[in-house]
Amino acid sequence: MTRRMSFGLIFTLLSRNVFAQPKLGDEEWMRRFRDFVKIFNTFVEALNDGNFDVSRWRRMQSAWKELEVE
Repeated sequence: MTRRMSFGLIFTLLSRNVFAQPKLGDEEWMRRFRDFVKIFNTFVEALNDGNFDVSRWRRMQSAWKELEVE
């Protein structure tokens, strides 16, 4: 019985830390948001110059997906 409880406790603690995603506004999410803003700005600067850069568009899309929070 004690082993089952300890395995359950260990699994619960590990799952919180290992499988945790960044939450809106926490430090990791803010870092990702800053990265997204930098990538977004380079994309918009290229648009202002009259260039649609597909590689920048794709980088912006992938950076946006990293911001998704459940």
